[in-house]
Amino acid sequence: MRRFSAPLFLLLLTACMASGGSAAEQAGDIRFENGPLLGAPRATHQLVSTGKGQLLAIGGCVRAGCEVGPASSTVDIIDAATMELAGTGHLLAGRIQPSAAPLPDGRVLILGGWVDARVAATTEIFDPATGRSTAGPAMAAPRNAPAVVRLADGRILIAGGYDGTDVRADAEIFDPASGRLTATGSLGAARSGATATLLADGRVLVAGGGRPDREPRQALASAELFDPAAGRFAAAGAMAQGRYKHGAVRLATGDVLIVGGSDARDYGGKLRSVERFDVAAGRFVSAGNLADPRFKISDGLLLLPGNRVLVAAGDTAPEIFDVARGTGARLDYDLGGQWNYMTLVRADAHTALLAGGYREGRIEPTDRSWIIHLPRG
Repeated sequence: MRRFSAPLFLLLLTACMASGGSAAEQAGDIRFENGPLLGAPRATHQLVSTGKGQLLAIGGCVRAGCEVGPASSTVDIIDAATMELAGTGHLLAGRIQPSAAPLPDGRVLILGGWVDARVAATTEIFDPATGRSTAGPAMAAPRNAPAVVRLADGRILIAGGYDGTDVRADAEIFDPASGRLTATGSLGAARSGATATLLADGRVLVAGGGRPDREPRQALASAELFDPAAGRFAAAGAMAQGRYKHGAVRLATGDVLIVGGSDARDYGGKLRSVERFDVAAGRFVSAGNLADPRFKISDGLLLLPGNRVLVAAGDTAPEIFDVARGTGARLDYDLGGQWNYMTLVRADAHTALLAGGYREGRIEPTDRSWIIHLPRG
């Protein structure tokens, strides 16, 4: 991406605004601009920072109707410093709705999702240095939308998910040092579409989820805490609202904010409600409401300075949720569609990338991305 001097950039911005468009737009103290086009339209993909200066847009559905295509087995490699598409990598299989987690050495574990019209138990490890994957160990069962999180010691927890027939409660851990998957304690309740958030003390909060993939749909209000030292899950109370396909983010206080999602009505039950898990008290408390109901936003949240959260996915405009006030404010920025399954990740302390998603109703993936310039603080 070419960098303009400040005067030239202002001239370009003024010209674009005069013509009814916008090269970049100020949204409070956050500025959006068009980012690089992805190598293909992508939704239900993953966007991962390797921690080594690269962002990876991985797999996903690439055709209308959220269907698979040849690009479902590709990875867009984006330079985090320049925000330019730097190359294309290749997976061992085309994956719709894969899960992914960065490994300490810059490689990425990619697992599950839909492969050849079936939920997969396979895993692979993508190396951005070579642009290729190697086969990883098979999981104990096929998994779509499991709760996945990197633990404080670099291992990866994989819990629950949908196996193509029903939701699961079993869990396993990938150890990058040995390259092996081993079973760990099971969830108290089978769930898919839950969030998994690493707490400051090394435990993991798994919240909500349920059975979003088959009838009768079920949205759980329950939550569980995983203790890596003990290898066990324990009940962690319940939210006021059962929800799946929601978002979660750990706040600077160490508490966890649970945002939006849907009840068992799915599209018809999108939620505005926000809850906070009080870690010290071990319970959920009401935290307010978004400006707009949103779901399919699990990868579309970002913590900002000033006790605020950017909620970028799930509507035609992002919004900022003010945690202290308990209110969301819609930003004056048009994303050009009501996108679901967008992905959002930090490139560095002051820049993030929002990428892909599919247009609600028409289910058309997009190859667009947006660079977000974040406030300093």
